[in-house]
Amino acid sequence: MKISIKEISKLRTITGIGIMDCKKALIQSNGNIDKAILFLRKKGEKIAINRSSSKMKDGALIASVNFNYSCGTIIGISCETDFLSKNSKFLNFLSILSKQSLLFSNKIDFLSSSYDEYGNIQEMIVNYMGVVGEKLELKIFEKIVSPFVINYTHNTNKIATLVGFSKKVNTLIAKDIAMHITAMDPIAIYKKDIPTSLINEEIEIIENQVQKENKSDFVKKNIIQGKIQKFILENTLLNQKFIKENKITVQEYLNKYDKNLKINLFKRISF
Repeated sequence: MKISIKEISKLRTITGIGIMDCKKALIQSNGNIDKAILFLRKKGEKIAINRSSSKMKDGALIASVNFNYSCGTIIGISCETDFLSKNSKFLNFLSILSKQSLLFSNKIDFLSSSYDEYGNIQEMIVNYMGVVGEKLELKIFEKIVSPFVINYTHNTNKIATLVGFSKKVNTLIAKDIAMHITAMDPIAIYKKDIPTSLINEEIEIIENQVQKENKSDFVKKNIIQGKIQKFILENTLLNQKFIKENKITVQEYLNKYDKNLKINLFKRISF
């Protein structure tokens, strides 16, 4: 099968793997990017797990919460250039929309809502397109509701996080958790929340790697179980080592503050 330079370049950008290895992986997978990534991971290449389908080429994200910390939103506007995505006026425009978004439960209602002299938010975005000279689109609208919600937007505006807690929390404690999620990108809060398909895929990858080793079946089985356990611990929020104090887990950090405090849910969106 003939693989184009464009396809190879795309896979190389995603994985950081060499050109020839990317070409071979694409040939083996008949040009399917996802299958090529799986092929490379089975070979033992270290590639980040794709946790989110909410990705855009260029643009910016922002997370906001309402005045009493009972709900929060993440909105993301796509644009044509990275230059515009970093522009202070564009980010200010995004901030205005973000605050307004807190009043609505979904993207459709938000875009059709009226705002100042504009017919609605969608028309406001279209009008701003004429100002910046680029196509803009509201790509992301995520909202969470919980007894206490905290927000965190990375200073690049390329990652935004919301965390919902079971009750009111000291904002500094809550912000620490949001920053941790932003940095460490957990798949889920608990093991039971990790998709079975993802666990099975990881088992397949590990089995493929271990079978190449010259060890007994008993030893191989123990290695596989150990690696899966490590995968789960490293990718579940409460079991991760806390980024600010890596001798304890996130759960242990929360316990120091309040043993009855729970994390109900989180959203982390990135470009």
